[in-house]
Amino acid sequence: MHYKLFNILLLCFIVLNCSKTEKGTPEISQEFLVDSLKATNTSFDEWFSKVDDQISVDDDYYFEKNIYQVVDNVYVAIGYGLANSILIVGDGSNIVIDVTESDVLAAEIRERFEEISDQPIEAIFYTHSHVDHWRGALPFVDENTEVYAHETFKKGFYDQNNLLKPILTKRGMKQFGFFLPKELQRGHGLGFTLDFDFKQPPVVYPTVLLEGKKNILTIAGVTLEVVHSPGETDDQIIIYYKDKEIVFSGDNYYMRFPNLYTIRGTSYRDTYKWYKSVDEMRAYNPTYLVSSHGPFLSNKKDVQDRLTIYRDAIQYVHDYAIRGANKGKTPDELVEEFEYPKFFKENFDLREQYGKVSWSIRNVYNGYLGFFDGKAVNLEPLSTKVRSKNIFKIIGSKDNLLTLINEALENKEFQWAAELCQIGTINFPNDNEIRNLYSLSLEELSKEETNPIARNYYLSEAYEINERIIPDLTFSLTEDQIRQIPIETIFEAMPPRLNPVKANNKFITVGFNMSDTGEKFGIIIRNNIAEIVHYIPENAEIIVTVETSTWKGLIMGITDAKSAITSGKLSVSGNYLKFIQFSTMFEKD
Repeated sequence: MHYKLFNILLLCFIVLNCSKTEKGTPEISQEFLVDSLKATNTSFDEWFSKVDDQISVDDDYYFEKNIYQVVDNVYVAIGYGLANSILIVGDGSNIVIDVTESDVLAAEIRERFEEISDQPIEAIFYTHSHVDHWRGALPFVDENTEVYAHETFKKGFYDQNNLLKPILTKRGMKQFGFFLPKELQRGHGLGFTLDFDFKQPPVVYPTVLLEGKKNILTIAGVTLEVVHSPGETDDQIIIYYKDKEIVFSGDNYYMRFPNLYTIRGTSYRDTYKWYKSVDEMRAYNPTYLVSSHGPFLSNKKDVQDRLTIYRDAIQYVHDYAIRGANKGKTPDELVEEFEYPKFFKENFDLREQYGKVSWSIRNVYNGYLGFFDGKAVNLEPLSTKVRSKNIFKIIGSKDNLLTLINEALENKEFQWAAELCQIGTINFPNDNEIRNLYSLSLEELSKEETNPIARNYYLSEAYEINERIIPDLTFSLTEDQIRQIPIETIFEAMPPRLNPVKANNKFITVGFNMSDTGEKFGIIIRNNIAEIVHYIPENAEIIVTVETSTWKGLIMGITDAKSAITSGKLSVSGNYLKFIQFSTMFEKD
C-alpha cells in the first residue's frame, strides 16, 4: 500500500475509533492531526472526505483544547470556549484577537500564551459584539492595552446587552442547551463548550472604535489591515496580516453552513453583504485562514476552494429566495420547494450543523420584504390563541383532541402532534396530560433533528413545559462590572422599559447632570413613551445630579436609591414626589 494512503487510512481509523467513545475530550489533538496531514501532504478536504459519512450530530471538528501554532508568531487557542482566542507576538508587545465568553477561560488562555511570550498585551481586537468574542477580556488587559472594535460595535453591543438582553438570553440558553441535564448536552454545532456564567465579569468596552471601511494599523511592529466586513453581524471585522498571508475571518467563515439566521433572534443578517465579505477574504488570496471558531486552514488552494464554496452557498440561498419572491412564492412555499444542489451535499463546510437553509430562506425573504407574504388573508391573521380556540371548536372535545394527538404520535407526525398540543395548552392551560404530550412531541422532534441548536431548542422547551428544568436567568452584577458601559447606552435602554400603564396621562420632564463627567441628559415622559435627549430639557420639573456609576447601578437594579441619596451620590432638586413617581415607571429586567 502506498505510504501516504496508509497514513491517511490509519489516521481515519484512529479518529473514527475516537468518535465511538463517550463524549468528552477527544483522544486525538488538532496538533497531531495537523502534523499528520502536513507529513502526508494531505488537505483537510481529503481527510474529511474519508470520514464524512461517519459524522453525526454528536461529532465535531474540534479537538482537545490547546494552543496551536499557525506561523512563527501567531497562535490560536482552540477548545477552551465557544470562540477561539488568537495571539500575535509582536516586537516588545503582543496582540490578541477575541477573548472567549469567560474571564476564567481567558485567564487560563493568558497563562498558556505567556508560556509562548510574556510580553505585555498592547492591543485587543473584538471581531464583533457577540459575547463569546468580548466577554472574557479582563485577564488580557494590561496597563496600556487598547481595545479595538468597529464603530458599529456600539449598536451591536447595545442591542444585545441592553435593549434585547432578556429575550436574547432566554432564547440563547435554549439554543445552546445550557440548562439541559448534563447527560443530554451534546454540543451546539460549534463545539461542546459554552462557559457562560450569570455572574457578569467586568465589561471591557472598546477604547478605540474604528471608523470607515478600512483601517491600517501598525502595532508592536505588526501591520494589520482591519476591514469592516458585515456578515454574521453588521459590526463584523476581518483582519489581514499581509506579512504572514493570514486572514482572520471572525465569524464570517467557520466549517458549518453559516448561521444566516439564528433562532435565538437577530436583526437581519444581510446575506448579500455576507457573501461579498467572503469575496473580500478571497481577494487577499491568503495562505492561512484563521476563524474565530474551530480549526484554521493552512493551504492557499484549500482556503480559496473553501471560501468559494462558502460564498456560493450563501449566494445560492439569497438568489433562490429572491427569485421565488419575485414569482409570488411565500416563505413557506420557498422552504417546501427548495432542492439542495449537488455542491451542497458534497461539501463538509455546508453541513447544516449550525445554520440551516430553511431558516435562512425565511430570513432573506423577511429581510427584503418584511413579514407580509403577499396573501391578503395574511394582512391581519388570527392570533395563535384565537385560531387555536376556533380549531378546537371544530375538533369538538378534549377527548377528540387527545385522540388526534396520540394518532399523530403513533404515525410519527411529530410536528403535527406538537401543533395539536399547542392548541390543547391554549384551551386547557392547566392540563398535565396535554402538557406531557406536548413535551413528548418536542422530544421526538429533537431525536429526528440533525441540527444541534434546533435539537437543543426542542429539548429545552420540552423540559421546560413540564418543569423538568426551571431556568434561572438572573444576572449577578456589581457597579464595578458595568463601569465601562457608556452612560448613553444605559439611558438609551430605558424607553422600552417604561411601563405605559404607569405613564398613562403623565407629562414629566427630568434633567440629569452627571456629576463626574459633566454629561447632560434628559427624559421626557409623554404619550406613554419616554424620549431621551442629550441635554437638560427646558423647564425641567426635576433635576437629578448623580455619578455615572451610581445611575448605571440604579437602572440595572444593583444600587439602592435610598443609600445613593444618603451618601450624596445622587441629589434631586424640584418636585421630589414626582421624581419618586417617575422612578417607579421603569421596569427592571
